[in-house]
Amino acid sequence: MKHLLENWRKFIAEDYEPVTTLRIFDFDETIAHTESETRVTAPDGSTATLRDQQEFEEYMNAAADKEGIEAFDAVDELMDIGYKIDLSDFSIVKDPDEIKIVTDIMREFSDNSKTYIMTARRGNSLGPIMDYLDEIDIDSSQIRPIATQGESKGDVMVAMMKNKILPNGKSNINRIEYYEDSQKNIDDVRAKICNNPEIEEVKPEDFELIIYKVVRIDSGYKLETIAC
Repeated sequence: MKHLLENWRKFIAEDYEPVTTLRIFDFDETIAHTESETRVTAPDGSTATLRDQQEFEEYMNAAADKEGIEAFDAVDELMDIGYKIDLSDFSIVKDPDEIKIVTDIMREFSDNSKTYIMTARRGNSLGPIMDYLDEIDIDSSQIRPIATQGESKGDVMVAMMKNKILPNGKSNINRIEYYEDSQKNIDDVRAKICNNPEIEEVKPEDFELIIYKVVRIDSGYKLETIAC
């Protein structure tokens, strides 16, 4: 966690005073649909190919329960006990299909906000993700990438809010806009930001968390708004 905090604190520290809003975007099934798959071989020799976020979360949660592992993201712990988890597809952006209902919003930069991509992918994916943004004419120089690498997105957001405290004892951040497809991540962020005594004392009185859930439908995608 210490290395993770050092990774993104350098971004938050840049010219923070005018920044009051964080815009945080997941990547897979939020910015783009890709053909990436996760291939798993369990210690007993059984195999699985996980083709989307739901299949991935269901498999990893079931495996963690079976092995008695308590972790938000159990990938590393499962690999430590003999699971072979091939994440190589996620080191690239494989056959992407842009989700324009989200990327059109991402393109709208403002002076009082900072824009982040926060992905559960590993750090070696960040370069290809930023290259992809440039390919679809999104200015990647305006975006800070974060690979959570096993930490929960809710924990990262809490630390981001607590990173810069104004003289009045409150965070400089009074609004977070969060774009995400995973209900697991959404539930975690709501629990950590909306109902967490640890950060109540630093929340500005006008603080807002607005979650835009990215939902796949027959005609493409839609956004569902969720508040605290």
